[in-house]
Amino acid sequence: MKKINKIAVISSGNGGQSMAAYFSYLGYRVALYAREAERVDMFPDFKFVLSGEVNAETELELISSNMGAVVKDAELIMVTTPAQYHPIVARAMAPHLADGQAVVLNPGRTFGTLTFTRVLAECGSKAKIMLGETDTFTFTCRCPKLRHPQIYKIKDAVRLAAHDNSYAYELLELLHEVFEMYSLAESVLYTGFSNIGMIFHPMPILMNITRVEAKEDFKFYVQGISPLVAGILEKMDLERVTVANAYGVTVPSARRWLEECYGSRGDSLYEQIQNTDAYKTVLAPTDIDTRYIFEDILTGCVPTSCAGKAAGVKTEVLDTLIRWASILYGRDFRAEGRNENLIDFASYLK
Repeated sequence: MKKINKIAVISSGNGGQSMAAYFSYLGYRVALYAREAERVDMFPDFKFVLSGEVNAETELELISSNMGAVVKDAELIMVTTPAQYHPIVARAMAPHLADGQAVVLNPGRTFGTLTFTRVLAECGSKAKIMLGETDTFTFTCRCPKLRHPQIYKIKDAVRLAAHDNSYAYELLELLHEVFEMYSLAESVLYTGFSNIGMIFHPMPILMNITRVEAKEDFKFYVQGISPLVAGILEKMDLERVTVANAYGVTVPSARRWLEECYGSRGDSLYEQIQNTDAYKTVLAPTDIDTRYIFEDILTGCVPTSCAGKAAGVKTEVLDTLIRWASILYGRDFRAEGRNENLIDFASYLK
């Protein structure tokens, strides 16, 4: 018997449109939230055409910039915004949450639920919700045309962690209704330090910055990650895994993650990326103002670097990436990110 009747999806980007259309295809009532009214006005109607792993026409119940209307009566709220917007979403959502609702940051990136709960508390929210986060977005997808999402791959393995382990199994049971591939992680430290986006996204953008700035049409993973770039990614990935170990958490390497999520094999990270079918047609961003920089540095690289510093773990590649991006973009990513001013990293040390 279904426990979910209505699902609210927060964000009308690639992931939000894909997930909303997919849930509607499964037969749920679906409301999609877009932060700006102008964005809502871009949708001529609520009809969507799914392609890729699912080929279907479907229709949402609502697309709105009214957060209250979107989340009202929703048993499940999936937050698919880039993670740097979690505080904004939490502030907008705080007055409208009700006891018993499940809110899932998909994904939370690094220290996502902690950021979200802090803002809810600041806003005076008293709702007893089940808050969780995933280690990765559930799909590999794009939306090249409004209302026409393409799901290249529904990932084989996604880890879910509850902010409070007291309701972890209840949250997992609820989500198994829609995603059977979800499995329970030991804690949000596991999902947070399993942030693969911070490995695969910002460095390839920086290494291909002139191509992106010129709006060159190239395949992000297949052509943007050369053997040299992949070698740098492996060094940065080792830093991530080492920091996680310092906090008592054993997380998969990027190579193991590719094998678990996509079944990708190879003798090196480069070969595995080249052998990942879901990556073969994914195009690079055509604007340097991309979530591959702002989301993944602010909510992945920065907190992992800060966590490393608190634990006495050197993160030379991560630190260099943050400084390099700050110079290129003319802003202080470390100061803007999930840093030690927001999170007491030392309190999480084992």
